[in-house]
Amino acid sequence: MGMVRLATGMTACLLAACLLSAGLVPAHAAGPLRPAAGPPRPVADSLQPAARPATERAQAAGPQDMKPAGPSSGVRYGLVIAGLGGEQKYVDQHLAWARGFYEVLKVEHGFPEDRLYLLVEDPDAAGGPPAVKSTLEEIRTVLAELARLVRPGDDLFVLLIGHGSATGTGPRLNIPGPDLTADTLRDALGEIEARYTVVVNGASSSAPFIDALTGPDRVIVTATKSGAERLSTVFPEHLLDALKAQEGDLDKDGRVSVLESFVYARNKTAEWYEGQGLLATEHALLDDNGDGRGTREPGPGGTDGTLAGRIYFGRGPGGPEAAAGTVTPGGQALQARMEDLRWSIDELRARKEQEDPGEYAARMEEMLIELARVTRQLRELQTPEEQSP
Repeated sequence: MGMVRLATGMTACLLAACLLSAGLVPAHAAGPLRPAAGPPRPVADSLQPAARPATERAQAAGPQDMKPAGPSSGVRYGLVIAGLGGEQKYVDQHLAWARGFYEVLKVEHGFPEDRLYLLVEDPDAAGGPPAVKSTLEEIRTVLAELARLVRPGDDLFVLLIGHGSATGTGPRLNIPGPDLTADTLRDALGEIEARYTVVVNGASSSAPFIDALTGPDRVIVTATKSGAERLSTVFPEHLLDALKAQEGDLDKDGRVSVLESFVYARNKTAEWYEGQGLLATEHALLDDNGDGRGTREPGPGGTDGTLAGRIYFGRGPGGPEAAAGTVTPGGQALQARMEDLRWSIDELRARKEQEDPGEYAARMEEMLIELARVTRQLRELQTPEEQSP
């Protein structure tokens, strides 16, 4: 029976290889593509990151916070910043969005609380999630803390909410006290050695942040297409919906990529204005190729969208973080191998046009068969409750 199952799996893989080589199925059909996860890191502080002011946490940080050398860990960090609201309706709206992003990253996408940071205009009104005030001092301190904690294999997600400005001394997010400028954020992110950095600026007049923040291994999303789009935005509301797996998971693979979330939120934002009978005053952009020019239509055949399509907010039920406490060490090794294979498959597919067709098909077939074998071995180690349907 085991040989029959293996043979059937190989047949399925051969078929998948043919479909891939013909370009008939998307790359994400093979799953998320990331390097293997490394060993778990020690917990530097028993308190949650947002449970007390960042300045106080920085003073308590010790040598264990320094990034050790080693293999990629694939850990994800999230930073949510909500700026000034002005009118009470925007104060309430921005706070609700910020809390929503915090909760959806934690609950839907498995971000541990000790890797989530929430900064808002009024922390006392934040309710459940621990939060600190979104002043420039606190933001700088949190970013400095992330520079100590984030390893080269980790991913960082930054979400900005509020009112922006692109006049005067440059693009900025309005926060209590001195504003957060794009240059300040750029300099701070330059000190963080993340594998991938995703910045979503959902504020008005946010487009100029693309030019300031663009770079290799970065995805920059803005709610507007220019600094002249100065009215309040609704893009964050639809992005929040996109991060709920049942909403933004466009290909129904159980996880949401940055590209999927952008496409969903962009479309829903346009529908909202149409439904209200209003002329759209915001047009979201995405840049992920480092040229500093965002696009409204990322995806296959375009200049942007390839990297965003490979970065997922969550790792899904089979990801290494989810599996760390539920499978044996041997199973964790198989998880790492599976991640390596998925990464290699997508990298090969991205180079399809430059590869010899025969060699491309042979290598793809070999990797897909190996992926099927590793997946089968992993499922045999899991209990029925842990196995996906």
